[in-house]
Amino acid sequence: MQCFLKDADAKQEGDERVKSWVRNVRDVAYYAEDVIDTFVFKISPSRQRGRIRRYVFIFNELIALHKVGLEIERIKNKIHMISESRLAYGIENIGQGALTSSSSLSLQDWRLTSPLAQEPDFVGFEKDLEILVDRLIEGERRCVVSVVGMGGLGKATLTKNVYNDSRVKTHFDSCAWISVSQEYGVRDLLQNIINCYMVLSEEELKKVEKMNVFQLRHKISEYLQEKRYLMVLDDTWTIEAWDSLKDAFPDMKNGSRVMITTRNKDVALHADARSTPYELQFLGTNECWELLCRKTFPGQDTGCPQDLEQLGREIVAKCHGLPLAIVVIGGLFSRKEPWEWETVHKSISWQFVEGQPQISRIFSLSYRNLPYYLKPRFLYLGIFPEDYEFRAKKLIQLWAAEGLLQQRGNETLEEVGNDCLKELIQRSMIQLVKRRSSGGIKSCRIHDLLRDLSISEAKEDKLLQVHHENMNAFSTSTACRLAIHHNVLREYTSLKSSTPRLRSVFIYTQVIDRLEGKQEKFLYRGFKLLRVLDLHNVGIKKLPNEIGVLIHLRYFGCTKTNLERLPYSIGNLHNLQILTVTTYNYVLIIPSAVEKMQQLRHVQVKSLYGGYGVIEGHPHLDQIINLQTLSYVKAGKWMYACLGMLTDLRKLGIEFDYIGREYVDIFYESIVKLNCLESLMVRGRHLPSKFPFRSLLKLSKLFLEGELDMLPEYTEFPTNLTKLTLKYSRLKQDPLASLEKLRNLRILRVDGSFAAFTRVEMACSAQQFPRLESLHLERLYGLEEWRVEEGAMPILLLLRIDKSPQWKKLPEGLQYVTTLKILEFWSMPDEFKERLREDGGEDWHKIQHVGTVNIHY
Repeated sequence: MQCFLKDADAKQEGDERVKSWVRNVRDVAYYAEDVIDTFVFKISPSRQRGRIRRYVFIFNELIALHKVGLEIERIKNKIHMISESRLAYGIENIGQGALTSSSSLSLQDWRLTSPLAQEPDFVGFEKDLEILVDRLIEGERRCVVSVVGMGGLGKATLTKNVYNDSRVKTHFDSCAWISVSQEYGVRDLLQNIINCYMVLSEEELKKVEKMNVFQLRHKISEYLQEKRYLMVLDDTWTIEAWDSLKDAFPDMKNGSRVMITTRNKDVALHADARSTPYELQFLGTNECWELLCRKTFPGQDTGCPQDLEQLGREIVAKCHGLPLAIVVIGGLFSRKEPWEWETVHKSISWQFVEGQPQISRIFSLSYRNLPYYLKPRFLYLGIFPEDYEFRAKKLIQLWAAEGLLQQRGNETLEEVGNDCLKELIQRSMIQLVKRRSSGGIKSCRIHDLLRDLSISEAKEDKLLQVHHENMNAFSTSTACRLAIHHNVLREYTSLKSSTPRLRSVFIYTQVIDRLEGKQEKFLYRGFKLLRVLDLHNVGIKKLPNEIGVLIHLRYFGCTKTNLERLPYSIGNLHNLQILTVTTYNYVLIIPSAVEKMQQLRHVQVKSLYGGYGVIEGHPHLDQIINLQTLSYVKAGKWMYACLGMLTDLRKLGIEFDYIGREYVDIFYESIVKLNCLESLMVRGRHLPSKFPFRSLLKLSKLFLEGELDMLPEYTEFPTNLTKLTLKYSRLKQDPLASLEKLRNLRILRVDGSFAAFTRVEMACSAQQFPRLESLHLERLYGLEEWRVEEGAMPILLLLRIDKSPQWKKLPEGLQYVTTLKILEFWSMPDEFKERLREDGGEDWHKIQHVGTVNIHY
């Protein structure tokens, strides 16, 4: 299939006959999948029965085998006809080339920068920034500052730079940013605002979850009463969206501001009739050229070669000053050889057809210029709701489950998927949002206009159908994937529509949508050939046994549920590769039948209140030889003669509360055998002081939660450790004295909450923490002074200090940490904050070199 499409892809442009031929190839491939999967589904139940009962079903199996034989003959005839027709379409060399991925070579040397480095495409907005900063910091009335303009004009880019400006950060006590989008849920938005402004305990989070909309608005308003705050509402589409949120933002005549980005000027005028909306203009010619050069030749001071400049400027002119169009075209050119520019130029000229939106033509061109292996992966992004921030790891797992990733040498599917994601980002088809502590990709987002393109192209190719509340009616779809957005789940499950080709269902609702019994079972009985089922915010308390019939399922995600246990029938899902569940319950019971799921690669269990998964019985998990992720699960009988056999594990999260000492001993005996382990999380009320982690050469992330009698010597930590978190440790010693000797440590978080940090002094020695970039100190009760010697933490970028009430002042040596970019304080004493004032604060000279200083109350 892919060999067919690889050669045909380059030849179908502008030729409807070839496009039709490609559709025929896809259709017969889907038909073949249907036939084979249906046959496997029919015979699977009989083969799982005992020998005597199996004979009863042999007759039915023979009938199914006869039918599938007839279908295969039909498929062969169709393939023969398609193959014969390739001469007419000029694609006679199909399948002769090797199936390779250029990304394997082109991205080998691409290195991501620090996770704290900003990468804004900020060209031509300098004057706009100054005007908006002045509007935010001048005046006492709480006014709404609106940035208005069409999609792709750079509203979010400009607003982010304003939001992160040091003058803005120092002026406001509290700042928060949320995306509203077309499909919004008021309750979700209010909860997001609370999470942005406040640091809540688990108990407080539980209370917030139970609040209604009115209570949530009141909580935000009450919190902001005494603060000069900034609230950014990005991508606000409707007047109703503003009206549903405005009561949460009190006007205390202290200079607070609400900032809105919108495409609709009426929204801006309605929000504040006395505040003139700031209408963003298109970029000028020179600014467009500068932006194109930045995107096409990143990191090169020489810019565009002289012999390409005239052609490049002609292409820029066709973007008509729209930044997003230039960014996308620049991403396209960055992958092209100079001699290919003329071809692209002609393609753009040819695409300008009367009546077609210009921006859509430019984006379509970039899509068509994607390599054949990237196109289905880009179209896949239409499954996510508008403005949805998706995790890179989840997207790559979905790609793998759908068969969109192919093994490449010794690389894992995850490594192949990561390269593809990097390439889409480099081509500006996806926006990078957050990086991991290692510098890798953590989360991304797709621009609304590019998302619209992915949905329309995917619909045309019968790859995806999206349903949302703005659609008047549901249509019977022949697409192989179905995405249900917003709150239309009940309506859809009430239909008796035929979806024979459906392989994937994605449900992303804004608020919890509880289903009745029949509707719930419809999800499992109605789509028997599913490979992917991803449920978000679907109010499920119990999974029905019917889920066991989805024998083709490879990915099952169920987030924000009230699940207490998984049914025993889940063991029938022999093809399942990824199982991820998050629940509001503290414990999720996992049946011992999980041992039957031998294709599992990732098991991810998360309680939203800090709980874990409990594996019943004594299952032989060592039979799951490809298991890479197991997190969070409670230590238990399953560990006997099993944990040490899971030698392919990359990530392990384990809970030791209320268990016998024998399980701890088993854990320590087993952990040294897991040579592939990269991330380890250990939780318990009391943790031993010595850990056998030194031999784990690949272990780079370590999370220890629980009381420690004393901190292990630095020689006991893994040599390649880059990220370390110590939480609830009740330390009675200076943790930095030992940890500063870890030569590769980049991220450190020390949280001594719920107990006194008994030392009154902590110190960082000169030349220590040589690679530390981020330091987070939280709830160090009892700490009064921190000394930093000159030369310590030479490349520190981020310092965050939280809730340490006895801390009197900042260390004098902080002024020598010249690399520091971001400094954050949360819930610190008034005396401490007074010393940080720019106008006469005693500690200001220590931090005046820092780019961004945020003081949260």
